[in-house]
Amino acid sequence: METIRAAQLEDATGIARVHVDSSRTTYKRIFPNAYRATFSYERREESWQRILNDPAQVTFVAVDEAGTIVGFVNGGPEREGDPVYQAELYAIYVLQEAQQHGLGRRLVKELTRILAERHFASMMLWVLASNPACRFYEALGGQVIKQRQDQIGGSSYDELAYGWQDLSPLLYL
Repeated sequence: METIRAAQLEDATGIARVHVDSSRTTYKRIFPNAYRATFSYERREESWQRILNDPAQVTFVAVDEAGTIVGFVNGGPEREGDPVYQAELYAIYVLQEAQQHGLGRRLVKELTRILAERHFASMMLWVLASNPACRFYEALGGQVIKQRQDQIGGSSYDELAYGWQDLSPLLYL
């Protein structure tokens, strides 16, 4: 069984690998191959080094028995000034081979535990409407609260915001 722990700066390489590899599989039917081919381990690693040095953000990793990072979750304060939702889940990725075993739920639970300790009472996230993960967020009790269009790789995509006005149920996943 995977262990979930707080991410450390030295985890940036492993997190970047999961981020890129999961993006390539998750978005296989959503983004064109040419766009997915631009996903870069190096750029993601640089980005994760910055993120892991930001004390406002919370990141947890899921590590398998061999010590390899197979998933992560990242969140912090809501970024657009929403009047209802105080916190935001920025990213959650689990390698395809580690999915469907409750790991995503465990990662969300750890993130919400820390957010609650930091006195956040509500949370939201943005996700592509065509992302199969929408079912995961709905199973966790998330409600669609907003919609928008986003330009990604030169194309327009619909995004949905899922929200939880009360974090408490997520603490008992």
